[in-house]
Formats: sequence, structure tokens, C-alpha cells
Amino acid sequence: MKHDTDKSAGKGAKDRRQPETADSVPLGKAPAVRRALLLTAVIGAALCAYSNSFHAPFLLDNDPIILKDERIREVTGEHAQRILHGEYWPLGMSALYRPLTTFSFMFNYAVLENGADPTGYHWLNFALHAANMGLVYLLGLVIFEQLPAALLLAAIWGLHPVLTESVTNIVGRADLLAAFGVLAALHAHRKALDATGGRKAAWLAAIALAVAAGLFSKESTVVVVAVMAIYDLTFGRAASWKARAPSYLAALVPCLVFLYVRAHMLGAAAAAVFPYGDNPLMGAGFWTARMTAVKVIGRYLALLVWPAGLSWDYSFNENPLFGWRLTSWEDAKAILALLVCLAGVAAAFACRRGRKPVFFAIAFFLATLAPTSNVFILIGSIMAERFLYLPSVGFAVLAVYGAQLLSQRLARRGSECRKAVPVAVGVILLALAARTLDRNTDWVDQGRFWRSAVEAAPRSFKTNLAAANNAVFIGRKEWDTAIAEMDRALAILDGLPDLRNVPIAYRQAGVFYRNLGIRLESSNLTGRAGAGPGYWYRKSLNALLRSEKLELAQDEIHRAENASRGKPGLTFVPSALYLQMGLTYQKLGDPRRALEAFERGRALESEPELLEELASAYGAAGDTRKAAMALVEALAVDPSRMRLATKLVELYSQIDPTGCAVSHEGGTSSLNVACPLVHGDICTASRNVAAKYLRTWQHAEAAAIRRTAIEELGCAPELLN
Repeated sequence: MKHDTDKSAGKGAKDRRQPETADSVPLGKAPAVRRALLLTAVIGAALCAYSNSFHAPFLLDNDPIILKDERIREVTGEHAQRILHGEYWPLGMSALYRPLTTFSFMFNYAVLENGADPTGYHWLNFALHAANMGLVYLLGLVIFEQLPAALLLAAIWGLHPVLTESVTNIVGRADLLAAFGVLAALHAHRKALDATGGRKAAWLAAIALAVAAGLFSKESTVVVVAVMAIYDLTFGRAASWKARAPSYLAALVPCLVFLYVRAHMLGAAAAAVFPYGDNPLMGAGFWTARMTAVKVIGRYLALLVWPAGLSWDYSFNENPLFGWRLTSWEDAKAILALLVCLAGVAAAFACRRGRKPVFFAIAFFLATLAPTSNVFILIGSIMAERFLYLPSVGFAVLAVYGAQLLSQRLARRGSECRKAVPVAVGVILLALAARTLDRNTDWVDQGRFWRSAVEAAPRSFKTNLAAANNAVFIGRKEWDTAIAEMDRALAILDGLPDLRNVPIAYRQAGVFYRNLGIRLESSNLTGRAGAGPGYWYRKSLNALLRSEKLELAQDEIHRAENASRGKPGLTFVPSALYLQMGLTYQKLGDPRRALEAFERGRALESEPELLEELASAYGAAGDTRKAAMALVEALAVDPSRMRLATKLVELYSQIDPTGCAVSHEGGTSSLNVACPLVHGDICTASRNVAAKYLRTWQHAEAAAIRRTAIEELGCAPELLN
């Protein structure tokens, strides 16, 4: 390998590059077929560890990003344009631009026709993970120049349980694609250093393509430039900077193109808001935030050493802010983590020439973790296991090097001692595989999934909130546990000021408490301390009113920020809040306030479920015309709700008993859309829906409603303005 030696270091440095073992297998003596079979066996072991994950449901962000994203349901030019010109989250306000990831979901949903069946999505995720294992194996050949070490590297990394959030959680595909882009570009860079002429041009094109694919899948791919530099400083020092420059140019061009396109596409989007509850570092002082971020890095390292407890969330207040109290254990963990990080950096520099794998491993880990570490820039999350998908390669390199070093030292004590290393490595690999298999069981079994999160991150308001909301009430024990978790979630948040609190948590609590009341009411049971249904309905209303207070306070700030960006009047108070508030008022026997709540929600958004409840409320109040208008509006938003047509026939039969609103041809009754009364209501409803889309800057949705109303329903264009 031309560029894998440091000429200035001499032969002695090359000999110290990694520990030698008696059973080292030189690459030249390992047939390609044998190597391929051994790598296939390693990937097969990973497949066994993930074999129980392929039926895991669409949990967490998978629901809005896949199941509720209309853009991926059909392969059309319009949908492609919406993906290319829109945010990653279909609801917006994410500040994320990942069109290639969204196209991959379209490939599953529409091309492979997986639809709402998660199996195909999981298989594609694992295929990407297997490809990345292959790239890590190739990296191991470069670093260690020994087949067993390269295979062990791929095995440790591919089987590590901390990777399950990226592999088993379908939307973790963004991390899989980004890692593929970085690793593929690194290998192409290595090949480009040794190539000339057309072959060099081909490898440079491969670098650009890999970087572009990664970047348009996830922004963190930008670390590829640093990774290439780390490789050059470690193993490619023999090449001149003139020879390396084309590779860096090939990587930088797609980076600049991506940044330009991203800025252009997101420039028209609403200002993104990173909730304090997701990342409390947003509201902390500079040094407090950085010390807390370093503490999180220490927790990452602990998870890599042994992931005994894994969670899908580590939100407020699972990682308390650094308090500048040296007697506090939380602060002590931050200081300890800082010392470990500093020691790691010192060790990396000390090993730069003599023990190159150590330098590469530490530098790779720190560089690839940097974009999501919150040390340099603050992001939307304080901690997530998915952030370790690529950095954990560095940890695995260090683990393999340590195993080699231990084997070398034990070999000096005799053959019996030397055999202990392979046995220990085998036990560790089996333990990693078993833990991965067990963690994947969590993802498949929702009861275990929510419970394990609370056990691993008990101070997070989100884990407690989700566990309570997803509890299955088998008996009184489950009832009391769920109530305690919900109360704990709110207790974690209650001390926060309104502008930092989490409105959706109180909304979900309101739904939870109302459902408890309904359960008591339907079973004629009595809750704790003699609390009946009314107690829980009032508790529900109090939580929803708190949610409304927080939403309005925070929305005022967001509206001002968006107005300064040229988007006046933009509001993101959710209509779902008023839907739930109206339902709770109904349970409290207050139909007037219920109707008012539904109307407040309707003014924000034409949400079909809310409109159906509004129609029922108007029907109960005897106002059939307003009930019909609400249902027509619901149909304008979601024409697939054909069951509403039957209700509309009943309502228009009452509104216009002798007119043309309802036709009775062929012995069946149906809505006559050509009747002026019905046609006018349809056009009015379409105008209202389009106007609400425009108020929230959903221009594509507004245009689609207008186009349908004009071209298919015959509404006058001037009525839609």
C-alpha cells in the first residue's frame, strides 16, 4: 500500500503500527473468496442479531415522516418537486433538508409497494447497515493490514447494541446513508491517491457522488472532509498535498452545492424552533452548556463500553445542566468526562506516529461526533444513541487494537495465556449480539419499548410521558404506575417558565386524564382516593388550559420571529389542542364551551377529525346547516373519508327536504353536487381550506385544493381567492 507508511518515521515506526500476533494473516495470503465468505459470515451474525426486528412497528418519528407524508405515496413529478423543495418533516419547522432520505422512503412505500407494512423498510435499513459493515471491514484492512483484525472490527461495530436506534428505527436510515457517504468517500479518496489518469478521475467522481448522497441524506456528512484529513495525517503522509488536493476539491464541491441548495430551499420556510425540553442547553450559558455537553460525551463512552440501559430519548431533565457545584455528583461526572476527553486527546497525539490506529480511532470518534455533540454548535437534541452510529467506528478500532495488544503481551507468557484473548473476544461478541437481539425485542414489543426507556432514562419527561400514554391497563398496578409516570413527567416540567415549557406534554396529559375518567365511567369503578370520573375530567381540563397558556405565550414569540422573516400572521398553535379541549368540555357537560373550543381549532386548521366533532356538536345543538358545512370542509381536506357522504345526505335531506340537494335515482340517495346549494357550500369550504393553508405558508397544499375545486368541481376561480 503506497501511502500507508510514514517515510519520516522509518521502519521502526512501521513496526509499531499495530501489535503483531502469531496468528496474523497477511492479506496477500488470504484468498479473495475466503475473505468474502468470512465477511459474509460476520454480516450473517449481524442479521441473526437483527432477525427479530423486521416487524417492529412505525414508532416515534416514523409515523409523521413516513405514514403521514403524502409526498411518498406515489411516484409523480409533483411529489418529487415537493420533496426537493420542502423540508424533511412534512409538517415543516424542522430546519432539516434531507430529500434523498425521503426519496428512499418513497422507494419503499410506492415502488416496492410496502405501504404501511414496516417489513420492507427494515430490510432496506439492514441492507444499508450490511453495506456499511463491508466498508468498515475494508477500513480495518487499511488500518491493521490483517484479515482477523478487519473482521473483528466489522463484527464489534456491526453487532454493537447502541446502533439499534439507527438500524431498527426506520427513520434512522438518514444516519445509515450519511455513514455510507462518509465511509465510501474515504475509501474512494484512498484509491484516488494511488491512481492516475482516467482511474483517478473515476475515483474523484466517486468521492463527489458519495459525499453528495450522504449530504442530501443527512447534514452531518460534512465531517467527511475532516475524516479524509485524519486518514491523510495517519496513513497517507507519503502522498504530497498536491496529490491530495483533488480529493478535497471533489469533497468540498458537493458540500458547497448542498449548503447553497439547503439555504435556498429552507429560506422560504418558517423559522425552526428547537424546544428547550429537547435540548436544555439552548437556554444555558456558554460554559454551562459546554460542560454539560462534555458530560453527555462521557455518557456516550459509557454506553459504548457496555450499553446496559438504552433509551430512545434523553430529553429534559435526564442530563441536568452543569451546576458549578463540585460536590454534586452530576458535576463530578462532567469533570470526569472532561478529564477522559483531554486524556484521549493527549493519548492520540502521543500515538500519532508510533501507534497510528490509536490516533486514528480517537480523532475519528471526536471528529464524527462533533456536529451532534453540542460542543461547537447547539442542535435540536441534547443526546441520542443514533448520533453514535458513525463515531462508534472509532471506538471499535480502539477495541480491536486493545485486543491485539493484549494478545501480544499474553503471547510472551506462553501459549495457554495467549488463548485467553480469542475466548474473551468470542464471549464479548456473543454478549453484544445477545444485547442487540434483546434490544430489538424492545422495538417490537411496545410495552417493553416504553418501559425500558423509563428504566434507562427515568428523569426524562418524554420517557415518562410516553410510558403513561402507552400503558396497557391490565389491573390496578398498571393503572397506578401509569398515573405516577404521567404525574412525574409533569412534575419534571412544572418548574420551567412558560417560554421554556413543553405545551404538548400538558395536551397529552389532558387526553390521558380524560381517558381515565372515561374508563372509570364505563366500568362504574372508583379511582384512587375515591376519585370519580369528574375528578379526572377536571384534571384533564386543567392540563389542557395549561397547554393553551404555554402555546399562546410561545406562539407570540414565534410569530414575531417569522414576521421579521417576511411571514406575518404565521401561527403554529395546533388545532389538536382545541379538539381535545372540546372533547373534555363535552365530558364535563358544557356543550357551549365545547363548541367554542372546536371553532377555535377550526379557525387554525381544517383538520378532518376536529371538523367531524364540530359537526356533531352543531348537530346536537340543532344547527344542521353549520354541521353540513363542517363535514363538507372535512371532505375537501380528505376526499377519502367517503363515510361522511352518508352523513351529508342525511343533513341535506333535513336542510333541503324538497329541493335538489339530494337525488334519489335508482332507489338510492346521494348528494347532488350540481345543486346550487351543495355546489356553493363545496366551493366555500374549498376556499376556507385553501385560506388556512396559505396562513400557515403551505402553498403547495393550498394550490392543490384550489386546482381541485376549479378543475374538478367547477368552482369559479374568483371564489377561491
